Formats: sequence, structure tokens, C-alpha cells
Amino acid sequence: MNLKVSSITNGNCLVFQLQGKILSEADAEILKDAVAKLPMHNVIFDLQTLTHTNSTGIAVFVKTMTKCRIENGDLLICSPNKLISTLFEITKMNDVFSMYDSVESAINYFK
Repeated sequence: MNLKVSSITNGNCLVFQLQGKILSEADAEILKDAVAKLPMHNVIFDLQTLTHTNSTGIAVFVKTMTKCRIENGDLLICSPNKLISTLFEITKMNDVFSMYDSVESAINYFK
């Protein structure tokens, strides 16, 4: 398994730090399990230490965002590396997700 997920609560939002790669269904399952029972629906995915992802990872991001928005929350993406930023641009996902340069700026969105 290529992915490690940790989370911290910061005020009224939950920040998930994603480390490694999301390239297979097994990697995606780790993230799906982490977000399965969200205690709150203002969520930030910190991608600073996520090195690679593909459509498998993006699908989990979209499902999580949908779940959050149904509950009147949102999913924000922050600190993607150049490779992941390019993937978001090519797939037009940068128009779907709110993208932030840092966790702090994403947290400020929820204040």
C-alpha cells in the first residue's frame, strides 16, 4: 500500500494529510475508510506529501466532496505538487475543487 492518511481537527474543519501515492484501488480504500464516517463535513485534503495520483484518487476526492456538500459542508484541496496540479488542470478538476496554497488559507475559508 502506497498511501498513509492522518487527520487532525482544526476548529470546525477536519484536515487530512495524504502521504504517498493513490494509484490503485487498494490505495483508494485507505482514503475511503478514513472518510467513511466523517464527524464533520468541512474537510481539507492536504496534498503536500502526496506524490502521485490518477483517476482513482480523483474519484475518491469527488465522492468525498459530494458527501460533504450534501451535508452543507465542502472539501478543499491544498498544497498539491506540480504533477498533481497539472493533472487537476488537464482534467479540469481545478474548476470543480477549491484549491489553496496552504492549509492555513484553506482553514481560513471555513472561519
